[in-house]
Amino acid sequence: MFHVLILFLSLATTANGLIDGLYCGKESCYDLLNVTRDASRQDIVKAYRRLAKKYHPDMAKNTQDRAIFTEKFRSFANAYEILRDEETRLDYDKMLDNPQDYYGHYYRYYRHRYAPKVDVRIVIVLLISVISVIQYYGQYSNYHSAIDYFVTVPKYRIQAQEIAKQEGLLSDTSRNRKRGNKTLNKQEEETILKQIVEQKLDIKGGYRKP
Repeated sequence: MFHVLILFLSLATTANGLIDGLYCGKESCYDLLNVTRDASRQDIVKAYRRLAKKYHPDMAKNTQDRAIFTEKFRSFANAYEILRDEETRLDYDKMLDNPQDYYGHYYRYYRHRYAPKVDVRIVIVLLISVISVIQYYGQYSNYHSAIDYFVTVPKYRIQAQEIAKQEGLLSDTSRNRKRGNKTLNKQEEETILKQIVEQKLDIKGGYRKP
């Protein structure tokens, strides 16, 4: 089986180092773009744009030409994607210079083809950020749920009411009735009590604001 695989790979390799099924197949990526191996990245971009302008499928005059243009466009667009990336181009040149290294060429080709396009470091940073946001939201939600609960506990509610009255935030109801003053509505009173429980009372149990 091993010898059969070696024979297959040997037959797939052409005299000029091209391997069928890898990169541009039996055609040279450089030839497809009409550039030399020492062409700069800028030369490659210019060559691609020139060919794209000439052979874009939308430029075809009839159905037959459109099929031909589409095939040509796919070929040199693929060549452009390979040669514009420095690392992929370096691996491609290695294949041209060392066609006998079959396994290495297949490995490098499929590594580039199926590897994630995003930098792994960016993925890690984003993942950590998302986890941090989720943790913060969870702590924030738990903290305020605890405050809402402690306001209903008689011990803390009475303390909060006394502090509010001392600071003039919550007036005595009976006095307000005698003086004819408007009392705070229930929602405003609850808001004041929550603020006092949060800021001035010593809540046991390790509840901390996130």
